[in-house]
Amino acid sequence: MANQIVADARTAPVDVSFLMAAHNAAPWIETAIHSALDQVGVAVEILVVDDGSVDATASVLARLAADEPRIRRIPLDGVQPGAPRGPSAARNAAIGAARGRWLAILDADDLIVPDRTRTLLDLAAATDAEIIADNPIPFAGSFDPQGAGMLERGREPYLFTVELAQYLTCNRMLTPGVKLGYLKPMLRADLVRRHGLRYDADVRIGEDFLFCVAALAVGARFIVSSYAGYGYRRGASSLSHRLRLADIRRLDAAFAAWAVQGAQSAEIRQAAHAYRDSLATAQIIARVIDAAQGGRWLRGAVLALARPRAWRFLTRSLVEAAGKRFGKRLRPAMPDTLPVGQR
Repeated sequence: MANQIVADARTAPVDVSFLMAAHNAAPWIETAIHSALDQVGVAVEILVVDDGSVDATASVLARLAADEPRIRRIPLDGVQPGAPRGPSAARNAAIGAARGRWLAILDADDLIVPDRTRTLLDLAAATDAEIIADNPIPFAGSFDPQGAGMLERGREPYLFTVELAQYLTCNRMLTPGVKLGYLKPMLRADLVRRHGLRYDADVRIGEDFLFCVAALAVGARFIVSSYAGYGYRRGASSLSHRLRLADIRRLDAAFAAWAVQGAQSAEIRQAAHAYRDSLATAQIIARVIDAAQGGRWLRGAVLALARPRAWRFLTRSLVEAAGKRFGKRLRPAMPDTLPVGQR
């Protein structure tokens, strides 16, 4: 009887498949999974890909999945403990196994409020959206569903459409304003399947941004709401807080490959060029910081002189590097003002 219940649950129609890449997420993943299971008025499945975790992530997943057939543990080919393949490869594995009409990104250290999925599905139906996203609420300790979102809420929820050129422009590094690449979208599964959309497996930062770029390039309608239902955990474990030169280069290479084929208009080409230019500045900053960490101050100064616009972003990091050389417990890092749109 129990086996039949499990079999029925795994063949029943699914409205939304949650794609969850997990690497060393044991402290948070149970909260994330339960928040997806607790969605009201919608049939869900949670596809979890353990990407080389060496903590208790696997045991937590085994315990949760044993009692809940809506949780599906998806294997990731070629992964080894302690050697993760990255969120892009993990999300591709989940996409390949998904049964839902919609695909939803949910990071293993985040959470969503109970009415979030139903609200977004209703908004998508009303607006013919193929990509829909809401207003993330950043948090570090306890989550407050009434906390300030990344977007202004206003008295009533409002909607706006995101075009490709606008999306590229607002996600440039080193620029002020909200980065829409931080949003955690839901996408129509038939859009993804019809166009064969997949993540670039080499990319470890900005992977959701690139995925949305590809979807917008094939004509997807992207609607964003000021309604806030996604809790975005901020912390030292987030990739966006520890950018590395190699990661920026992978993002740049993948974006450049897309831009050759995907920039259909002069406006999009101009926005793509500006986005790559911001990546070039970010690479200079990363190289200067690497040089400073290695005590190669002259080399760092030469690199900085080649890119004057990077100077103001380097000030804090170089002061920290100097402090470290004088014995303080400080370590230079990429400035907080360098979001790439994704963890």
